[in-house]
Amino acid sequence: LRLLNHSFLIKVFSLFFTVCAAGAMYFNYQYGTIINSEMMRNALATDTAEVAELLTAKFFLEFAFLCLPQLYLTFFVPIKHSSFVRGIFQALVGLVIGVCFLMLNFQGVSSLIRSEPVLRNLISPVNVFSGTYKAVFKDGSTEVDAPRIVIDPKPALGASHKNDKGTLFIVVVGETARLANWGLAGYSRDTTPQLRARNVIPFSKTISCGTSTDVSLPCMFSRVGRDRYDRDRILKEESLLPVLQRAGINVFWVDNQSGCKGVCKGVPSLSISKTKAPSLCSGPRCYDEALLAGIDTSEILKPGKTTVVFMHQLGNHGPAYSKRYPKNFEVFKPVCTDEKLNNCSREEIVNAYDNAILYTDHFLAGVIDWLKGLDGFDTGLLYVSDHGESLGENNMYLHGAPELIAPKEQKEVPMLLWLSKGFEQKFGLNDVCLREQAKADASHDQLFSSLLGILDVKSSVYDQNKDFSAVCRKSNS
Repeated sequence: LRLLNHSFLIKVFSLFFTVCAAGAMYFNYQYGTIINSEMMRNALATDTAEVAELLTAKFFLEFAFLCLPQLYLTFFVPIKHSSFVRGIFQALVGLVIGVCFLMLNFQGVSSLIRSEPVLRNLISPVNVFSGTYKAVFKDGSTEVDAPRIVIDPKPALGASHKNDKGTLFIVVVGETARLANWGLAGYSRDTTPQLRARNVIPFSKTISCGTSTDVSLPCMFSRVGRDRYDRDRILKEESLLPVLQRAGINVFWVDNQSGCKGVCKGVPSLSISKTKAPSLCSGPRCYDEALLAGIDTSEILKPGKTTVVFMHQLGNHGPAYSKRYPKNFEVFKPVCTDEKLNNCSREEIVNAYDNAILYTDHFLAGVIDWLKGLDGFDTGLLYVSDHGESLGENNMYLHGAPELIAPKEQKEVPMLLWLSKGFEQKFGLNDVCLREQAKADASHDQLFSSLLGILDVKSSVYDQNKDFSAVCRKSNS
C-alpha cells in the first residue's frame, strides 16, 4: 500500500482489504469455513435466496464491528504526504525487513506450510483474492455458454426398449443429505420410516465427488469422475444427460435449487409453477414436493417411450434447515431457527437437520407411490445426495471443506434404488443381486455407467467396471 504513495488510494485499498478480511473472518469463525477457490466458486454460484439466509442482521452488526477500527482510520485520521522517492524508499525498506524476518525462520515457516497446507487458506484477505482469482480465471465456471465436446455421437437403445410399454425413470439429486443421519444407514433415529416401508434398495455407503454442489453435481454425471478429477475437462465435455437424449430417451431437468451447474445443458428443463402448488411455494422457496406437484406431468408421460427426469432438490441446504420442511414435519424438537448456527445448541441444529431428512423421506416416498400408480409404464427411481454436511463436529459447520481436510460427514452420502417389478423384468435386473451389490461401498463415480447400464443404453463411453448393476442383469448371469 505504501507504494501507492497517495492518501486517497491508500485509504480506499486498506478499507477494501479490511472488508474482505472481515467477511472471511466472520464465516471462518461462525461456520469453520475455509476460504479457497472451491468456497469462492460456491459463493459466486449461489442464488439470492441462499445469500439472504446468510446475510442476517447479526451478520451486519458483527461485520461492522470488525471493520470499525479501519473505518475510523479511513475517515478521521489524516495521512501525511511525502515525496515519491521517500515513499518508494520506505516501501522497499519495509519489504526488505519483512523478507529478512521470513528468512530467519524460513525452515520453520516452510515446514508449517507443508505440514498444515490449509493454513495458507486462513491468511486474510489473501485467501479471498487468491480463491476468487482461481475460481474465476483458472478453475472454470459451470455456467459458461460454450458448445461442449460430444463424448459419444452414436449411443443406442438396447433390445429392452423394443417393448411397446412406456418407461419412466426418475433420478433425484439430493442436497446436503449426509449418511450419518440417514435412518436406512443405521442412524439411531429412524429418519426414513416411509422409505423403509417401501422396500427400497439402500446403499450402505456412497462417497461423493466433492463437498459442494458446484463440484459434485458436474462430476457425478461426468464420465471423468472423482478418481481422475479434472474440472476443466468435466466442464468442457457433455454430461450423461445429452448422451441419454441422443440415444432416443426423453430427458428432462427440474430444479428446486440454484441451477444444474451445466449438467442439463442441451436438454429441456421443466419449470416449477407456483400456481400449481401454492401451498408448497408460499415464500421465496418451494418445498421439494413441488418438484412433482408444481410441474405439468403430461409433458413427461410419453406412452411407448422411455423418459428420464432429473430432479434437483432443495433438500437440507443449510444453514436454514428449519425452512426446508413444512411445520407438520417438525417432529424432533427444539429446533434451531437461527441461520447463525453457533447461537444454537448442537441438539437444536441436529433436530432441525433431521426434520429436513424426514421431509426428504416423505417426498421420495410420495414420488415412489406416484410411480407405482402409473398404468402403462415400467418405473424406477434412483436417489443420491450430492454431498454431506458438518453439524458442529470439530467446530465445523455446513459444507465445502477442502478435500484434504473434509470430514467424512461431508463426503459420505445416502443413495437408494427403487424399481417396479415391470422395470426389473423389462431390463432383466435381479432384485436379490442388486441388494447384495448395494452392501459394498459405492461412489459418485459409478453413476454415469450405472445409469447407462440400468437403462440399457449402448455407448462407447460405458465402463462395465463402474456399473453396479452389471452383474445383476440376465445377460451377464
